[in-house]
Amino acid sequence: MGPHNTPGNEKCPASGTLSSADRTRLFIAALERGEVPSLPVPVRSSFGSPLALAPWFPRWDGNAYPSIALFARRRMAYWLPETTSTDHEEKIRDLLGKRVRPRWESEYKCWTVADTHFLVLAFELLRRYPKLSIGREYNPHEKCVWRCRNAEGPLCTCSCQARNHAGGRWKDGWNILSEDTRVIDRSSWSWMAVETKTPETL
Repeated sequence: MGPHNTPGNEKCPASGTLSSADRTRLFIAALERGEVPSLPVPVRSSFGSPLALAPWFPRWDGNAYPSIALFARRRMAYWLPETTSTDHEEKIRDLLGKRVRPRWESEYKCWTVADTHFLVLAFELLRRYPKLSIGREYNPHEKCVWRCRNAEGPLCTCSCQARNHAGGRWKDGWNILSEDTRVIDRSSWSWMAVETKTPETL
């Protein structure tokens, strides 16, 4: 969770709630001003309602799929449909393990985890949802060299977008439904909507 004592902001940036320490401090401050204090009721801007899809995540034919976004130099972002902000944090621990430390990125309006969890998270989400949106930041001017082509995993920022890593076998289990590229905050991104391959989609 984000810090509750951000100067000029009494609420947690992720959940919109006051911490117990902040509520107590406001209660004491009211007493010192000679006011009849009442303990502030926690304000939950996202508690009980789904966290909105961040505006920079794509929709596919108007539909918002669970989403994963691989930054070049940041932790991996994720979004789940019909899930509150608080539950985004808890559900990711259920999927990846209790030692995972999700973090709210207010600049991008999404939760993030380490990108080493990418394939596991994608697999787990495709077990629970029919389709998944996956994006990656990449450099279209970075040439794919032998080091990249000999890599095994799915993490890459060069122009091949990891398609040449191990011959692209890391995504063999997916059927790619749609692809798109766009510029976000002056960075190039590629996106794809995928589903799990079945005998019918092979």
